[in-house]
Amino acid sequence: MLRFGVLISLFAGLMQLSCKNDDRQELFELNFPPPPIEFDILPGLNTFDTHIYSFSPIPTRYLEKLAASGHSADEVIAIEAKDAALSSLFGDENLNFISRVSIYIFDPFDPANKVEFLYLDPIPYKEKNTIRLFPGITDVSDWIKEEYIGIEIRLNFREISPALTEMKLKFDLRALGK
Repeated sequence: MLRFGVLISLFAGLMQLSCKNDDRQELFELNFPPPPIEFDILPGLNTFDTHIYSFSPIPTRYLEKLAASGHSADEVIAIEAKDAALSSLFGDENLNFISRVSIYIFDPFDPANKVEFLYLDPIPYKEKNTIRLFPGITDVSDWIKEEYIGIEIRLNFREISPALTEMKLKFDLRALGK
């Protein structure tokens, strides 16, 4: 019993030492859209494929936001996802047929250069018309600091898509500094 207590104490101590507070501060926020990121999910799409929707080029407006914030480019140490929502265009469609969402950012001039920065897997099974996505911890500053980006939405379904569903994606990024 004593050994078990020592192991628990040692484990708790190691966990506490490994935790670090994120002392970076948010300098400014980048909101997308504009332009609107809208797409249609066609009826009858199957559950075996990953359905991919790509949008490119999308202006980042990074330099405008940076200038308006009063900060310099040297102060920005990372740009990360902050918040995101995927919903039906008018908020009236049940999205229960979607089981997994992955959102990638890519360079429109080199589409192979991409990284996932928003996701939700698995999506809880309940009636909903908005899917709140988890922001990844990926630093997307290499893409956002360029003039244009591309966005790729990957969807997996738990059942065949029931009807034409008009969708929209909104997401916010945050520029972080020391």
